[in-house]
Amino acid sequence: MRRFGPPHLLALLLPLCLAAPARAQVEPWADDDGLGAPTRHEFGDYGLQVGAEYRGNWLYVNPIDLNGTKHRRASWIEHRLRLDANVDFDEKVRLVMSFDALDGTLWGDNGTFGASPSPNSGTRVAATNPNSAKPGVGYIGGDELDPDSYGYVLVPNDTFKVRRAYGEVVTPVGVLRIGRQPTTEGMTILVADGDGRTNRFGYSNAGDSTDRILFATKPLEGLKDESERDTSRERGLFLAGFYDRAASREIRLFGDDLHGVGGVVRWLDPQPTRGTSLELQGIVAHRWESVYDTNITIANLKAAGRIDHLTAGIEGVGIFGRTREISEALSLINNDPIVRQKVEQFGARAVVRWDEPTWTAYLEGDFATGDHDPNPGTALTQLIFAEDNNVGLLMFERILHFASARSSAAGVVLLRRIGADTFPAERVDTEGSFTNALAVFPQFDFRPHKNVLLRGGVLMAWSPSGTVDPTASLNRRDGREIEDDLVNFNGGRPGNFYGTELDGRFQWKYLDHFLFDLEGAVLFPGDAFDDQNGQSVRSVLIQGRSTFVF
Repeated sequence: MRRFGPPHLLALLLPLCLAAPARAQVEPWADDDGLGAPTRHEFGDYGLQVGAEYRGNWLYVNPIDLNGTKHRRASWIEHRLRLDANVDFDEKVRLVMSFDALDGTLWGDNGTFGASPSPNSGTRVAATNPNSAKPGVGYIGGDELDPDSYGYVLVPNDTFKVRRAYGEVVTPVGVLRIGRQPTTEGMTILVADGDGRTNRFGYSNAGDSTDRILFATKPLEGLKDESERDTSRERGLFLAGFYDRAASREIRLFGDDLHGVGGVVRWLDPQPTRGTSLELQGIVAHRWESVYDTNITIANLKAAGRIDHLTAGIEGVGIFGRTREISEALSLINNDPIVRQKVEQFGARAVVRWDEPTWTAYLEGDFATGDHDPNPGTALTQLIFAEDNNVGLLMFERILHFASARSSAAGVVLLRRIGADTFPAERVDTEGSFTNALAVFPQFDFRPHKNVLLRGGVLMAWSPSGTVDPTASLNRRDGREIEDDLVNFNGGRPGNFYGTELDGRFQWKYLDHFLFDLEGAVLFPGDAFDDQNGQSVRSVLIQGRSTFVF
């Protein structure tokens, strides 16, 4: 494999430094399964990397609804095939592609004949060729404004999806990357790349991508003598700047486009011979558009380090600004005045771990602000973690996801009926993310063999601001004050304790190309999941997963 020569020492792309080798060293909340990255194959001046992963996952949850009788169990088997390709010329011009096929598609020939999705056969006993359908939360009958009228249904799924496609060019002063690319490399609070298998529990989905122009450089090396320059991707000071086109509405107009710009500063200092490493990173990004007077600034700080067996990391994020977009839609529910709402959202996480060859002691703490007052005139304060930044297996990933998705579906119908131009109720669906919570998550790993992993954890989570269903609460409001109208996603009063979840995982690795995972969880719910009668029941999850990696 060719190395960067001295003329190209400034062209060390910061996001690449966050890729698997560096990530495994300094991201304490991520775990590397040891299967490595694809090898670069040389053909003269050309290089090629290809990767493939197939995953089959079986899931069983009982019950998925902790309060009702209509939705007791959820169980399905789903696929995902991921194909990655990376072609380059002399490691200076590179094209990167990533594709997902059958992502979330159910096993079998599923649906209702003559509807969408429709099975290929009119009789189930004659089913031969499977189709492409996936589970989703949708209308099952009854009052469209009642969340209880929504549950799991079958919806059409894309058989093949272009996940990422972008190009890179190495110049004498830096690297330029253009196209649909990962929003970040690795796992930050707000975004995660979804690559690999780095979650300690559960699995990643598509990850977060953006349409971006990015430039990155390693500036200090240009000031040194050639003999002292560090051309590595794992050490030194890195700077990057980017422009995002997040959304375009009317193609003929410019003012309704949602733009984003930002910068990254990162310092890496690994010392393998001394058993230490240090990472410091700061990100500032800004988004704006004129249609809804939106101006949002995001600040993210991270510090992580290792001393021998001890690794620790902390990350914090704040989102500040103003926008009229949410108020303009929600104000239609109760004829409230449209205001330019403040955005004040905060999140943090910290991890401390001690790693030995056969065991790991791990302690994680997570925090994300919630929003106790959904009135259109108040500040927007609820922060949502990245979907692929898993916290546990059941509480947030499945139970809160299902409850919030039903409320979201009913809220979208309500806003559509009253003529809203934008649909913030869609964002009520947490999509399995950690949000509106303070959590403590101690875990312990035991590795009796190099190819066997046993992991257990106890997740305890609270909601300092109370669990509030914003759409249902606004719909119930009978005056200017909303405190007496607030309800949670299950129709009960907002509670402050999500509950306690016991998580377990068994993993077996074979020949560095096959993984089998068996995971289980038990949730003992708190008052955050209680219904109007103050009741909720215990829930159990079991899932088995086979992964083939090349």
